[in-house]
Amino acid sequence: MDIERFTLNHQLFYLINHRRHPLLDVFYAYFHLLGKGSFGLFVGFILLFTGDKGFFKYAVAVTLQALVVKLLKYTIRAKRPSTVLEEVYLLEKLRLKSFPSGDTAMSTVIALCLFEGAPVWLKPALVVYPILIGYGRVYMGVHFPLDVVAGWTIGVVCYLGVSHFF
Repeated sequence: MDIERFTLNHQLFYLINHRRHPLLDVFYAYFHLLGKGSFGLFVGFILLFTGDKGFFKYAVAVTLQALVVKLLKYTIRAKRPSTVLEEVYLLEKLRLKSFPSGDTAMSTVIALCLFEGAPVWLKPALVVYPILIGYGRVYMGVHFPLDVVAGWTIGVVCYLGVSHFF
């Protein structure tokens, strides 16, 4: 299925992906790891071992978003930008399909789950964190903007759905 084949999605991709800076290349070479499932697992372990009362809600929300992302990736099977477009600056090779961005969904769930109990000084970072992850997925050449918007949406919906029960 080719749901991402529209001009605005491609134009936004090129606008972000072609604005290169060596410092951003280095930043995203490491920062993108904070959107991975392993980081989500690490946060979960910290919540569990510190006895955080939000651990179970977090675990359910992270699991739910992961299931939704995998279901959509294998159902829609959208191609990565580098297989569809020319002149893509690619900083990370990935094998799974593109839509939606799992890293963006994961970072959104992490930020939302941590936001309520976070100290005031940490809240701005929790707001910016999923935005930077999403931007980075396009900057690194692995996702279209639509993938990122879908990831943010999935993260919010999964968090709100789980919050309704906890």
